[in-house]
Amino acid sequence: MHRSGFLSIVQWFMYKVWIYITDPIWNNEFSYQERIELWSTGKIFVPPLIQGSLDDLEEWSEIVFEEVVNTTLISCTWLKHFVQITYEWIPIYIVDNHNHVLSFWNQYRLTVWSFEHITVFHIDQHADTKDNKEKRITNDTWWDNIEDFVQTKTNVGNFITAATNSWIINKVIQIRSDYSLQQLWTWGVELWSTIVDIDIDFRVGKVLSQEDIFIIKSLIKNAKLVTIATSPYFIDQERAIKIIKELLQ
Repeated sequence: MHRSGFLSIVQWFMYKVWIYITDPIWNNEFSYQERIELWSTGKIFVPPLIQGSLDDLEEWSEIVFEEVVNTTLISCTWLKHFVQITYEWIPIYIVDNHNHVLSFWNQYRLTVWSFEHITVFHIDQHADTKDNKEKRITNDTWWDNIEDFVQTKTNVGNFITAATNSWIINKVIQIRSDYSLQQLWTWGVELWSTIVDIDIDFRVGKVLSQEDIFIIKSLIKNAKLVTIATSPYFIDQERAIKIIKELLQ
């Protein structure tokens, strides 16, 4: 299937409306009881997906992630919408909490030959490979219920485990330092059936160098799919938006 066909399929089926997660599951499970005791509403927001541009990275007031740190409630907001853009014909999906990208990886898997080997270049300060007790996505979940699976049975720390257990992806290359990013470029890696996945928190406390920008842009231009997470709890969102624009403009 041509990538434009893939885009229209995802656009039609995924994240059509906004919802709240109110049960202590998924990313809403973190410190749930402590949050309630600190007068949290105990719910987090999942926005809808729109097809747009970088100008649609619009800050919003809804809480998308909460944690308790030293008895203090930390409530994090993000954008009004998830945004799908096209960069030099490459489909790019920008989300807040990182596990949402699994939905789009799954849809990409459904558009390629079953035997095709899919590699994810995971640019992040975290591995996101903690244990997932759900083990894997069942066959009937692949299409109709993938969004529900992602939002109720994965979180920001274990979605890659779900992706590999479910054979959505075959290999993950972890890029968690400037050195590994530069080495990746030096190796001249194979970019066939590649997903480039970027968590903007990889730049926490660091400067985004021109070398970083060049390498990441080069990876993006050779990818089949790009997913980007702004990780509201881990990095200031104004800075996250600025970094995204530096990478994609």
